[in-house]
Amino acid sequence: MRADIFQDRKCVHVKLEKETHAAFRARLFRHGISMQEAFDEFAKQVAEGNRSANIIVESLINRKLKEAIEGRVTKTRKRKESLGELDSESIYNLINGTPD
Repeated sequence: MRADIFQDRKCVHVKLEKETHAAFRARLFRHGISMQEAFDEFAKQVAEGNRSANIIVESLINRKLKEAIEGRVTKTRKRKESLGELDSESIYNLINGTPD
């Protein structure tokens, strides 16, 4: 029987590039840490407002905004994102280099 049914937990599935997965897993394995533990800890740190963890999230947000402004096709998306999908505050923050 699945143990997660009795715990207050959610199951999340992510896709990683093979090279990223291998390097990430190897790094964690050397220190006896599972990928589950690493993702769980990162999510907790973001949720708790940890500045270091949120810098990573803010960096991802800014990268996606830049890609959308430039009209690039991202690796995870087949369609082009358009500027119309962005809100004005996000664009303002990107231009001024301030986080959301």
